[in-house]
Amino acid sequence: MNMPVPKRMKKSGARMSPQQRNILAVVTMAWIFDAFDYLMLTYIAVDIMKEFNVTAAVFGTVTSVTVLARLIGGALVGVAADKWGRRIPLITSMIWYGIFQFISGFSPTFTILYVLRFLFGLGMGSMYSVGVPLLMEAVPKNKRGLASGLLEIGFPAGGILAGLLYAGIYSSGSWRDMFYIAAVPPILLGIYTLATFKETRKWTGERSARSSLEKIPLINLFIGKQAWSTIHSILVNAGFLVLYYSVSLWYPTFLRVEHHFTVAMVSAVTILLNASAVFGSILFGILSDRIGRRWTITISALGSMLGAPLFVMLDNNALLYLGAIIVGFFGPGGVWSVNATYTAEHFPLRMRSTGHGLTYNAGNFFGGMLTPVMIGLLSAQYGFGAVMTFGVLSSAAFLILMAWLWKETKDLDMSI
Repeated sequence: MNMPVPKRMKKSGARMSPQQRNILAVVTMAWIFDAFDYLMLTYIAVDIMKEFNVTAAVFGTVTSVTVLARLIGGALVGVAADKWGRRIPLITSMIWYGIFQFISGFSPTFTILYVLRFLFGLGMGSMYSVGVPLLMEAVPKNKRGLASGLLEIGFPAGGILAGLLYAGIYSSGSWRDMFYIAAVPPILLGIYTLATFKETRKWTGERSARSSLEKIPLINLFIGKQAWSTIHSILVNAGFLVLYYSVSLWYPTFLRVEHHFTVAMVSAVTILLNASAVFGSILFGILSDRIGRRWTITISALGSMLGAPLFVMLDNNALLYLGAIIVGFFGPGGVWSVNATYTAEHFPLRMRSTGHGLTYNAGNFFGGMLTPVMIGLLSAQYGFGAVMTFGVLSSAAFLILMAWLWKETKDLDMSI
């Protein structure tokens, strides 16, 4: 189990063209706005629970139903993207989740909010399922790790935007205003993408060379050698999502309920965590192109485990801040830096969008649907801090195991 020695990158394909950079920028921005819309809910959870008189466990099901919708939307649109192309599904998903984010601000009851977040989730799951294969097919092989790391700054950067919005307007506005403002960027980005994007050459060139069975790529995910690739991708994505939700989802609520932090203090600590994750994602994304996906996951998961106990220290704010930096850097940063390319590398071109959409969102179904509810339930007995720490430790250990049960794929040819 020796760590590979980094080699000097070859010059061929080392630079990205303007079109490739545009694809990277648009897909990354789409993921940032996706995360911004999604994570905004974590900042206003306490006040929504108060207005609609629901418990933390009940409120956690809002996230769970959004995750269920992501599974459905990701699987359906993934099939569509493999059949008809990446461009239109990507554009539709951004405009879709922007519209339902806006409408969510008008929710008169918790039930209506619940339904609207389900509809929002359909678009959210679709965006990642289409955007990641599009990006990984577009960039040079030796830039996939970097592209993945830049893409995966989306959730921490979205968290920073949500924190800034929360600190900037929340004291003088209401939770409904947050929905209205967050809806605008993805709709504008969808319109820009419609005007500037073309279909990827790899997908266009491969489209005409399919057998009758391959025209139904969902079947192929569970046939022969591909079956283990599909199962492994579901399992590893479940681990990714348990770790992420253990770190981020209930953190603002934890700070307000158990630390009694003010709005400004909650915003400052969560921005610190997410800023650390941005740096971690970029650094480990670059590193993964040199040492590989397996070692990147292993090192960053171990770092997450070392920082987890500090992450939720109740009696020492300085240690809590340090823990937020460490866990953010290694968890949502380092571990997640390879998620996009690692998942896409599990599947050949003809079924990549379908496979990515199904397995990422299936992993999200198990890791993301159950985790928020379980943390909400167990926090009543053990406290948010202890439950969140256990989630980080267990998911990080699981990810290390999964990384070594799978082959190294950093040099995989994505054109086949």
